Amino acid sequence: MEPPHKHPRRNDEPTMSPSLPDLSTLPELVLIHILSFMDPKEAVQTCILSKRWRNLWTYVTSLNFNKSAFKRTAHFVRFVTNMLFFRGAIKLDTFRLYWLTHKRTGDTYSMKNRQICASNISSWIFSALSCKPLTISLVLHGFANLKLPHALFTCASLEQLELGLYDCNNEEVIGTKYVNLPSLKKLELAGLTVNDPVMQMILSGCPLLEELCLSVCSLKLSEMRSDLLRSLTIRQCQGSGVVEIFMPSLISLHLKNPGRLGTILSLKNTPSLVKVFVFSNYFQGYSFSAAEFEFFTCLTSATDLKLYGSGVMALLEQTGLNCPVFDNLKRLTFGRWQINNNLDLLCLLLQHTPNLEKLTIVHTAHRSPRNPKKKGVTGQIPFRCEQLRAIEIKYSDPSGVHELVDILLRNTSHRERVLSISPASKCEISNL
Repeated sequence: MEPPHKHPRRNDEPTMSPSLPDLSTLPELVLIHILSFMDPKEAVQTCILSKRWRNLWTYVTSLNFNKSAFKRTAHFVRFVTNMLFFRGAIKLDTFRLYWLTHKRTGDTYSMKNRQICASNISSWIFSALSCKPLTISLVLHGFANLKLPHALFTCASLEQLELGLYDCNNEEVIGTKYVNLPSLKKLELAGLTVNDPVMQMILSGCPLLEELCLSVCSLKLSEMRSDLLRSLTIRQCQGSGVVEIFMPSLISLHLKNPGRLGTILSLKNTPSLVKVFVFSNYFQGYSFSAAEFEFFTCLTSATDLKLYGSGVMALLEQTGLNCPVFDNLKRLTFGRWQINNNLDLLCLLLQHTPNLEKLTIVHTAHRSPRNPKKKGVTGQIPFRCEQLRAIEIKYSDPSGVHELVDILLRNTSHRERVLSISPASKCEISNL
């Protein structure tokens, strides 16, 4: 008989599965791979588990340091310095550093601290470069005296480089006179001032560069030339004048600027361009330049075209009958504009897309008392899209959608036509 305080196990009680593997039985390479996905602090803390785990953290191939994970700056500086010191020159795939500071006017001690921290950042980058990394990502704010080591721009192993330097002395940060990154394929610059000499130095010093992204930069450019670049992104940059683009291998162009087209591109040599994304809001009373009108005439080779924002719609509206014919266009997307006020514009544009196969309209806005339907907008302009097989409408308000659907169905006749109507998610709208 069992003692009174013990009870027989019930059949419905859960039991531990004997098939679950013990972490200690896994090969070291697997354990190191797992540690590479962990926060650096957590990875280091595994050293107390057993003798086998004592030095495993030093072999992690991905380091992601974020100042926001530490309450005190001194603790963060000490942790990063010690971790880089103890792991030595062991191979490193990815090194990321995210550090934002808040400048306080008249705070002498804070300014002195930032100077010391800027010196630490330079030494950390130098230590990471000794490990022959494949990817380096630096997002820094408020380090006016930051000087990046010259070795960062001559690292033979680098394949991806991201420099997000906000409120830094950015005209001198990348002020090196020599760039030699023979393996670099993707480059992202943010918060920097980029002029012609710097851009020429970058493009000539990165012979394998395929993707270039410029975000929140001050562009003082007159031209950009590259024979191999395949993807160009210009996001929320401020420029002056027209930038001429000579990129025969360019396939994808992503242009996003609030207010107007901002940086005006003149596509001089882009015969391979097939994917284009353009976003621009519209300031009332803004008059478009001849260069902005010319921009759309250079997109006739595109097969996938996405147009977002009232600024783009206003430009197309002023283009009117002079709109170019997009013979190669297969997929067309509209978004972020009041469709019911621009039905004639939609019809007119579809007149110039004879081979269109898919049409997507995102965030169709309804008419309101504050924004009544424009006089003379009928939506009765005929167009024929014989190849149009798929029509997708994602709306934020269902009002007026039936009118749009009626126009589209009346002017298309493909037998295998598919019509999809669904609410647009907040994520889809906010990510435009």
